Amino acid sequence: MAIFEQIVRTLHQLRVQHRRRLPFLAPAVERRRPRLAAEDYAARHSIEHTLDRKADLRRLAPVRPDAAHRYEQLLRYELAGLREVVAALENTVGGRELQECLTEAREEIERLEIEVAWCASLAPRWPTTAER
Repeated sequence: MAIFEQIVRTLHQLRVQHRRRLPFLAPAVERRRPRLAAEDYAARHSIEHTLDRKADLRRLAPVRPDAAHRYEQLLRYELAGLREVVAALENTVGGRELQECLTEAREEIERLEIEVAWCASLAPRWPTTAER
């Protein structure tokens, strides 16, 4: 019986040692988790910065032509990107959630088109560089 007990203890120790995983044996996502967290933080920071900058430009657009021009550029870039997303999603098979997403995206496109038109209406307020 002593040999049998020794074998059981040895097997138990092997099982415990096996639970301590070596980093290179971890699944790819687990190995990349710190990097993914850093990328997520950087992306959120970049988005927040862009939204802050966009809000500043919108606030300055009525009084500064350079801000209005830059704001309009950002809006047109965002509008083009959103239209591409909608075009890609329209070719995707999906259910109700996809349709809700498309509806929201189309509403956002309409809102952006209104903002672009507003920016364009600001342009006649200022003389062109040749008139200054």
